[in-house]
Amino acid sequence: MTRTSDEFISKFFGPPNSIWPNTDPNDQIVNTIGLFLAALSRRGECPLILPRRDLAALPAILYVVCWDSAHAGRVRPLLEAAVAHSWCSFDGRVTPLALSDPVERAILDLVGPATTFKLRPTQESAGPTFRALQRLVSSLAETSLRTPTAARPVGRMLREFDLALASGAVQTSLTLLKEIEGFGGISHENVAFLQIRRLAQLGHDQDLLTHGSLPTLVYTDPPRLVREAVLGAWARARVIPVLGADGLDAAIALIRDSDPDIAMLADSTLFGTKDAGVATVCALVALLRQDIAMAVAFKENSGVAPDVLALARALAAASSVVDAPQIFLPVVSNETRPAAPANEVIDQATAEDSVDESEDDLVGTLQESVDQAPHMDQVPQPVAQDSWLAWVEHLGTSGQVNIDAGTADQWAPASSIDDQLAAAVDGLSELAVDDLLAGVTWFLETDDPENPASATAMALIRRYLLSERFAPSDLGALCSLIQIFLRGGPGRDTYRELLDDLRSYAPQWVAVTTATRVLDIADAFVCGPAVDAAGRSGFVTTLLAPLNAQKRRLPVSLRNLAGLICHDVELDLDWTVQEVEPDADAAAEHVSSLDPQILLYSLDIGTLARVQSAIKTQWPGARVALSAVKVGNQSLKGQSRGADIIVIATRRAAHAATGFISDNARADARIVYPDGSGSGSMLRVVESAIAEWAT
Repeated sequence: MTRTSDEFISKFFGPPNSIWPNTDPNDQIVNTIGLFLAALSRRGECPLILPRRDLAALPAILYVVCWDSAHAGRVRPLLEAAVAHSWCSFDGRVTPLALSDPVERAILDLVGPATTFKLRPTQESAGPTFRALQRLVSSLAETSLRTPTAARPVGRMLREFDLALASGAVQTSLTLLKEIEGFGGISHENVAFLQIRRLAQLGHDQDLLTHGSLPTLVYTDPPRLVREAVLGAWARARVIPVLGADGLDAAIALIRDSDPDIAMLADSTLFGTKDAGVATVCALVALLRQDIAMAVAFKENSGVAPDVLALARALAAASSVVDAPQIFLPVVSNETRPAAPANEVIDQATAEDSVDESEDDLVGTLQESVDQAPHMDQVPQPVAQDSWLAWVEHLGTSGQVNIDAGTADQWAPASSIDDQLAAAVDGLSELAVDDLLAGVTWFLETDDPENPASATAMALIRRYLLSERFAPSDLGALCSLIQIFLRGGPGRDTYRELLDDLRSYAPQWVAVTTATRVLDIADAFVCGPAVDAAGRSGFVTTLLAPLNAQKRRLPVSLRNLAGLICHDVELDLDWTVQEVEPDADAAAEHVSSLDPQILLYSLDIGTLARVQSAIKTQWPGARVALSAVKVGNQSLKGQSRGADIIVIATRRAAHAATGFISDNARADARIVYPDGSGSGSMLRVVESAIAEWAT
């Protein structure tokens, strides 16, 4: 047995399971279950079958543990043939395991949910059931685990990774990242790029800045999003605090003396960044290098700190002057700077003296030095593909251009050409759908919550439906697009049209296995504008009625959330389940006694309110604080410091609040991230976090 296996056995046969006291190897129960335990050492097609008895007077319960949901699907008919109808009842369904139960918690830690069957033989049928299962185990003992899932192309995994990041599916993005690392086919350098982008998405600035590959990556010309992520983290963690506390000279000195030379990542191509920290660092780098072209690029960026912006504009003003005898400071170009130490090309004393001059003095000095300065023809020109419309028009043609990460940030917002872009998407050939849906990642990345491109979102939803893409990552993207559509305040006809479209494809994506995503989408409509109450109620019925029919397979948290959704639309579906566990009352009492302090963070206020209501229903003792601010403040600092559990729903980390929360959280606080943008995804991660907090 491995250490992990020993730990699992210790937990599974610990209290209240008394069938193998102290896991004594000399106990006679070993003769009965020894054959079953062999499956734990070698994960093949044979499931792990383990008994449990809490009270001596009760018959043992048998857990049939499969290694994943696909294995459970193969074991199901075997159990049906071995024991069903003859020795004990078996409904063919995997059992929902309780995190509050230490025995079932051990199984969840080992293989996760939706993998385990539970058999309940009677006193009379226990012996024949054991013998039937022993025969089953003997027949499967040497069979290797089937791996029917073929490796996917790395390009597809990369697209799904981008989409997971854009739709806030944190766990999915981690799973895909591990899959990409294990699959191979891309360099360590590119894997590091993906890791850094994910850390930036989660707001883990310190982890990003201490990433082992960072000293190397700054010399490799990384993609724009990676450069923006590193510069943003560096600005929030170091430059902005120094600029505020010690002034401009200290901030420039920090940039000049940085090791590795992170300022190498700053250049004029980031002129359109929406990250204020990135814009400020780039402007400071322009001042340090006396790079007039770079100063021109950032002089209109409102995110640059005011005192830095004034100096950058003064430097940029020199570009309009024709004659001047000498330059203000030695010019250090991007090309020469890496090869020469900063202290050899920059006269520090001159620089420090110079940055203290007033703006007028700077302009006057700079007007005397333009003949040696870079000319305006060095200012980077806009990218060739300069709009969403141009990109869509070229899809499916010989002139097709794929969007690079960060390119769409420099285009006019999709909301400014919403109707035109929606029409272009509707008119696109079916042959271009793959490339179109690959661009959904960047559409979600550039979404402005206050200016949603709702018509384009609806056009993209139709494309998803027509192409019948309903994988978990696709459903996450659909939910995000629906939220954008609803934020636009749709008209009655458009609203009904979307409900009808979604309802017509519902049988293909509504299932217990996708229950979290289904509840995300249903709640998005319920929390959105009540454009057509009757149509919305009918749509919610279409989504939730199939789940209600199998409600015993849903965890308590999702059943409670479904109940709240039904209550809001006056839908009469009963989500209560009669518990059959002998200690159900004790478990319920334990849950109600939990009183963690929870901070929920998201930019979606409706989702926050819904999850808060669901938490109060299931854990009435919990204290819940909500926040949807984009920058840190005293209120958020107090909420972060007081929280036992912090749940952060990420969008693109272009604001400082997520990192601010992490920086101010207590060391013992548990910070978790939902695997989606809806209330169901957030509630699932709350449930797991509370279970861990309670142990």
